[in-house]
Amino acid sequence: MAELLEGIRVLELAQGVAGPHAGKLLAEYGADVLKVEPPGGDESRAAGPFKGDIPHPETSALFLNLNRNKRSITLSLETEEGRAIFLRLAAEADVVIENFRPGQLAACGIGYDVLSRERPDLVLASITPFGQTGPWRDYRGSEITLQAVGGPLHSNGTPTREPAKLGGSIAHYHCGVAVAFAIVLARLRVEQGGSGDWIDQAVYEAQAGFRDRRAIGLTAAGYAGMSSHRQRPASRAAVGVRPAIDGHVNILGGGSRHFGALLDLIGRPDLKEHPDFGKLVVGYSPAYAEQVEGSYIAWLFETPKKEAVAQAQARGILGGAILSVADLLSDEHYRGRGAFEAIDHPVAGEAEYAGRQLLLSETPRPPARRAPLLGEHNDEVYFDRLGYDGAALARLRGRGVI
Repeated sequence: MAELLEGIRVLELAQGVAGPHAGKLLAEYGADVLKVEPPGGDESRAAGPFKGDIPHPETSALFLNLNRNKRSITLSLETEEGRAIFLRLAAEADVVIENFRPGQLAACGIGYDVLSRERPDLVLASITPFGQTGPWRDYRGSEITLQAVGGPLHSNGTPTREPAKLGGSIAHYHCGVAVAFAIVLARLRVEQGGSGDWIDQAVYEAQAGFRDRRAIGLTAAGYAGMSSHRQRPASRAAVGVRPAIDGHVNILGGGSRHFGALLDLIGRPDLKEHPDFGKLVVGYSPAYAEQVEGSYIAWLFETPKKEAVAQAQARGILGGAILSVADLLSDEHYRGRGAFEAIDHPVAGEAEYAGRQLLLSETPRPPARRAPLLGEHNDEVYFDRLGYDGAALARLRGRGVI
């Protein structure tokens, strides 16, 4: 049986994280993703960590992860000839993903109006920090900026310190998921006989309605005029992240309907006789909260994190261990579900990568292909697909077109 997106042809102009992540998701489920890199390569090729801590454009862990299952060509859109070549490629594509500044593609003569003239069913996905329109459209935005403006940074951290950024590039990764979803929806309409579309995706807006308490907080503010605030660490007894003997756990104990089971688990069934038992956790008296928290922490200091979670889950108490990268790589559950794939790369060597997240009963899961070398498929595309000969290709290289 064919893969889910087999036959969908994607041109990926985007660099960094959000656009390449969207392209990676499409490629993992069968789309033919051709990565169009500037002659110097995607900016993520310069982002570490690198194999052996030695910077190299073919060993960036970020690039290797984001660009599996794709092909790569080099092409400069700063040249007139490069833009003409791009238009030829776009005429045969179903989807284009880009993250240029608002209006930049149109100024180069390759905007949506031009691209859709030959292909009215084309889907163009444009990713920018703040969108193609509006008073902020020309603002620049980094990960921390976009988490601050659109995401949950306001409610992260402790009340006595500045707000804390979530690690990594979660805003851009989530934006990539949103873009991939929008592309699939637009292509579904095309497959049903409809027209293509121009997807205007702002990273900021993908964040504003995303992530649990942020979305709830926006709704609450709209109805009640109340905004969320950061809580003190351990402000609710037996709720939230706590240290165990070998790491940390997050077990929802205090104030829940399974609180009595937690008290039995930590060896304090006597606390069920206290007048505060059965109240919401915010209603505990300081003395009762101190007894609960002290006994809970004492139990955790004697219990490995995975064992603590297993015992809690066996009693119906929600909880999970906080796993490090090393924990994830050795975790028997992830291993049992085939979450990791070993991939060999001619420069970076062999390593394990997190595999596709969806397991489908009727759809094959072919082995993942490694990330492409810079311009690895130039000959394949320029010779075989566009009809250039060796002399023409040498001329394009000499003029900085490819």
